[in-house]
Amino acid sequence: MVKILGKYEFPEDLYYHPRHTWARIENGKVRVGIDDWGQQALGRAIAIRVLPVGRHVEQGKPLAVVESGKWRGTLYSPVSGKIIEVNEKLVKEKRVELLNEDPYGEGWIAVIEPTNLEEDLKNLIHGVENIEKWIKEDEEKLKKGELR
Repeated sequence: MVKILGKYEFPEDLYYHPRHTWARIENGKVRVGIDDWGQQALGRAIAIRVLPVGRHVEQGKPLAVVESGKWRGTLYSPVSGKIIEVNEKLVKEKRVELLNEDPYGEGWIAVIEPTNLEEDLKNLIHGVENIEKWIKEDEEKLKKGELR
C-alpha cells in the first residue's frame, strides 16, 4: 500500500482508471471498485445503483451511479466485459458505507469477465510513480475547479 500526499491509500498491485475506479485481476476475472481518492471526494456514500449481472460494459463507460450528501455521479468501468457478480452487500443489503470504510475490500462494486483485458490494462494507471503523478495532477485540477 502506498500513501499519496499523506492522505490517500493505493494498493500497488491494482490498476486504476483515471476516473477513480480500480481493477484487481483474480483468476482471469476483474474485481472493480472506487479508489480511496474517489471515495474521499465523494464523501459519505448514501446510495448506489450498479448495472445488473449479465450486462456488458465498456472500459470508461458507466458501471454504477453513486450518491452522497454532496454529490451524485457516475462510476466508470476500468475494463470492458460482462458483469458476472455485483456486491450484494452494497446493493441488496444497502450497506453503501462500505464504499468509504473499505473501498479495496468489502466495498468492491462488481466482478467483470473481461473481453479485452490485455488491451484495457494498457489504458490504466499502474505503478507507484504513475499513481503519484496522476493523483498530484488531479489534486491540482480539483484546487483549480477543473475537475468535476
